[in-house]
Amino acid sequence: MSIDSLEKGAGALYPWTVVPGVASAALKAELREKIDASAPKAADNRREALSATLSIAPLSSVNWLSLSGMQLVTDQPMEQVLESLELSMVTGPNEGYVMADRGIFGVSLWESLPPELKRRVAVDLAVGEVTVVWNGKFKAVLSAKSEPVRNELRAALLATGLLPQEVERRLGF
Repeated sequence: MSIDSLEKGAGALYPWTVVPGVASAALKAELREKIDASAPKAADNRREALSATLSIAPLSSVNWLSLSGMQLVTDQPMEQVLESLELSMVTGPNEGYVMADRGIFGVSLWESLPPELKRRVAVDLAVGEVTVVWNGKFKAVLSAKSEPVRNELRAALLATGLLPQEVERRLGF
C-alpha cells in the first residue's frame, strides 16, 4: 500500500493509531484529514490529534508549537498554551525553521509571557531563519502591538547581542 493510498483513507487508519511502529504515521494521516474537515469541531479535533501524536513522538518541536497554537485557538487556559510553547523551545532550541515561527507566535502572546519565555522568544527572533514571508508575518503581528510592547521587544532583541542597526534592518524597527 502506498503512502498516497494511506492518506486518502486516513479515516480508516484510526485503529492503527495505537499500534507501535505505525502509530505516528497513522496519527499524522488522521491529522491531515482533520485539518481539511469542515466540521465545527475541526480545531478541537486537530488539537486532540496533535496531543496524540506528541504522546508517541514527544520530541517534535514543530508539533509542540502547533499544539500551542491550537490550544490558543480553542480557548484552552493560557498556562497550557505557554507550556506547549516552552516544550517547543526545549525540544528544538536551535531549529532555525521553527525558531522564526515560534518567535512570531511568541510576540503575539508577548503580554502573557513570563520573563524567561520573553528572553527565549527574543533569541528565536534573533537567530531564526528570516525570510521575506517571515518578515511580513512578523510585521503584521508587531503592528498590532502597543509602543511600550514594541520598545520592550526591541530591548529584548538588543539583549541577545543584535546590534541596533541589525534589529532595525532585520525586524523593521
